[in-house]
Amino acid sequence: MAKEASVSTATVSHVVNGTRFVAESTTIRVKQAMKNLGYTPNFAAKTLRSQKTSTIGIVLPDIGNHFFTSVVKEIESVLGEQQYQLLVGNTNEDIETERKKIQAFISQQVSGLIIASSAKHYSEIAWDIPDDLPIVFIDRLPEETNQSSIVVDNEKGVQMAIEQFIQSGHQNIGLITGIHSLSTTKDRIKGYKLALAKHGLPFSTNLIYNGNSKFESGYKGCEHLLGTTNASALFVANNLMSVGAMTYLTENDIAVPDDVAIIGFDDYRWAEITSPPLTVIKQPVEQIGAAAATELLEQIELGQPRNKPYRFETELILRSSHHNHK
Repeated sequence: MAKEASVSTATVSHVVNGTRFVAESTTIRVKQAMKNLGYTPNFAAKTLRSQKTSTIGIVLPDIGNHFFTSVVKEIESVLGEQQYQLLVGNTNEDIETERKKIQAFISQQVSGLIIASSAKHYSEIAWDIPDDLPIVFIDRLPEETNQSSIVVDNEKGVQMAIEQFIQSGHQNIGLITGIHSLSTTKDRIKGYKLALAKHGLPFSTNLIYNGNSKFESGYKGCEHLLGTTNASALFVANNLMSVGAMTYLTENDIAVPDDVAIIGFDDYRWAEITSPPLTVIKQPVEQIGAAAATELLEQIELGQPRNKPYRFETELILRSSHHNHK
């Protein structure tokens, strides 16, 4: 491997074991050599990869996000019917942790991977994935990915929500988004812009707050937009941030929808019992989970990965939090 990468054996050891800093260009050469030679660090040799176990690895960015736990529940149900076990790894939206989880699952000879990636580009994690390993991406789709993916039409979903606000009399509409580099965030911002343009309303970056998809950024995003803009309505781009935004509004005695209207993304039981009940964009979590599991099983049967995209529609669930603007 050292010869393949034109480096010393010590350098290879440091790259494989992470025991010392190695220049990025050198690391890339070593990892390419590993891939060329079919070598996976600390794992069985490539010739043993056919000895798969009845396990599937699933890599998630935030297991505390109810969307992902709901999807995993359905994945586990479908895989269980085929006698597969599920191994779950949580990355906390950290790329290096994601790589380590992937490596750990490959070392356990999983038959396939389902990944909700935090990577912007597939190349950030591609070094660690054998070319012949069945793989399905869910929710997020890294750029330059040529594997199967299960996503929803985020652009259309957000467009529906913003148009509902506009029909209710709102013109200054704030948007609290997730991590800016993710495909989901980009698509949701695109839907936001399209809805404004369709109705002749100006787009302003001041009305967008880029969060991190967690409770705290929903809370802080709500505080920021209401404190620095004249937004009369807020669209919050995931369930954890929606809880954060609603918490801020409650703690500060800001009435919904009289003082500010709000629509969230993802529909769960808590959205029905908030005061007032929350209007949301609903994702078909059961369909997403079932499709991910079924697609992976089909790849395993074929003995190779493939590129088959799935895109599901979202649904606008009207409740009481988006009512007419005063």
